[in-house]
Amino acid sequence: MNQKTGLVLSAILTAIGAIGAVTLLIKGHGAMGTTHQFPWGIFISAYVFFVLIGSGLCLISSLGCVFGLEPFTRLTRRAVVLAMITLMAGFLIMGLETPQPLHMIYMLFSPNFSAAIFWMGSLYGVYLIFLAGEFWYLILQNNAGKAHKFGILAFFTALAASSNLGAVFGFLHARPYWEGAYMPIYFILTAFLSGSAAIIVLYYLLEKKNGTVSSILPVTAKLMALLLSITLFFTLWKLLTGLYGDIPGKAAASAALLSGPYALHFWGMEIGVGLVAPLFLLLVKRSRPAMFSAAVLSLVGIFFMRYNLVMAGQIVPLEVIDQSPLPVSYLAYSPSWVELAVVCLGFGFVGLAYLFAEKRLNLAPTEESPT
Repeated sequence: MNQKTGLVLSAILTAIGAIGAVTLLIKGHGAMGTTHQFPWGIFISAYVFFVLIGSGLCLISSLGCVFGLEPFTRLTRRAVVLAMITLMAGFLIMGLETPQPLHMIYMLFSPNFSAAIFWMGSLYGVYLIFLAGEFWYLILQNNAGKAHKFGILAFFTALAASSNLGAVFGFLHARPYWEGAYMPIYFILTAFLSGSAAIIVLYYLLEKKNGTVSSILPVTAKLMALLLSITLFFTLWKLLTGLYGDIPGKAAASAALLSGPYALHFWGMEIGVGLVAPLFLLLVKRSRPAMFSAAVLSLVGIFFMRYNLVMAGQIVPLEVIDQSPLPVSYLAYSPSWVELAVVCLGFGFVGLAYLFAEKRLNLAPTEESPT
């Protein structure tokens, strides 16, 4: 896909998203498919998807800018810019999900320090500031020393923000499928995975566009294969522990993924497309096109991973959890066209913003060599 095609596609997605956003602002939450029983929809899934890509990009680039590992030292500029853009895409979607976005400012004057969601907003806000500082000194001021200091701060804040986002789910004792100490670790792991996939997609397209070869692609592919293996192992054990003991709410939600309403999403998209197929391509094929295909498939599967997580945690009615062993009747949710359009806005924004940055800023690493 050349730059012109990417620009047109991003513009189309942005236009579709703008229509959805305007409709949502006019009609309010009535234009969404969520209900009082099923309050979190695809907006939450998309928010988690985008901000964890942003965290993962920072963590991957930190292997170079913080720890000095080659060849990751040569991808920092592009990784920082793309991390900022994906974070802002997540904030955009979350802002539209909130009935009164301006009321979020009230949080600054009346903070609830015991709420994980307060820390989620605070940590990601601080993380974006540190990324902006690294961007300023690295790209605009060409001051590697100060950029390194901001890179260290961004690295630790990315870890804290990702793990805290997992805690937003893990602390919800009323939702047994989400509850657990593994959630913060799971979010950090999958942030690394999504960040590595994004790097591979980006650098493959840049190689095709510029006629260059970079050592970043094969090294990142090896890292991604390792992360895929760990994530697959972790996911299967998470499913088994959800089924074991027939815990009210948790077992029923896990069964919804195993053989229920979300079985196709889970086995077909999250496991098959997102984990198994990419791992096969990276271990068996090993070519550059295979690396690109593996990364694209992984990102598609990761989006369904976020969707499955959010949906499975709410699919069992709370009254069944509280009064087990009542028979389970799963709740239903389908995203409206407005919600899908706003998700398109997130992807369109990422495409347009990065293409603009690639054209206007000096992001080209020095390691690229002509083929």
